[in-house]
Amino acid sequence: MATTIQVRESTKQMLVRIKELDSRPTFDDVITGLVKERLDIPKSFFGKGKGKISRFKREDRLKLHEL
Repeated sequence: MATTIQVRESTKQMLVRIKELDSRPTFDDVITGLVKERLDIPKSFFGKGKGKISRFKREDRLKLHEL
C-alpha cells in the first residue's frame, strides 16, 4: 500500500541526488537505505550470534531477525 509524504523541495532534491548516486530505482529504496544506515541495521545478522548461542532457540531467532 503506497503512502504520500510531504517534503520540502530542497529535501526532494537531496533524495533525487542520492537516488542517482546510489542507482536506486525508487525513493522508497533511498529512504529505506538511509533509515537502515542511521539505525545501523546490517544487511544480514548471519554470524552475529557466532559463539554466543549453542542451540538455536526461538529467543535467539527473535534477537537475530533481520528487518
